[in-house]
Amino acid sequence: MPADRSPLPRLTPAFWGWALLDMIGVLILAVGAAWLIEGRASIVSGFPANAVHAWSSVCIGIALVFVSAVKMLVEVLHAASRGNKAANDSSFS
Repeated sequence: MPADRSPLPRLTPAFWGWALLDMIGVLILAVGAAWLIEGRASIVSGFPANAVHAWSSVCIGIALVFVSAVKMLVEVLHAASRGNKAANDSSFS
């Protein structure tokens, strides 16, 4: 490995986009879970309105967290395997 190259892979804009989507998924998951725990909307006023909305929020939040975590891992692995060039610097894969 060259002395001027960092051992850590470069984090691309696509990685940060997936990280943002991951945080949104956690927020959606938390809103639904809070309603299920308390039985009322406590984080966002008026949402979720009932158990169906709460369970939908939990399921959508889990799906977003899973997909974005996998995509972030893909971005890191591509960045590590290709050296300076990541999988796609300008768009989501």
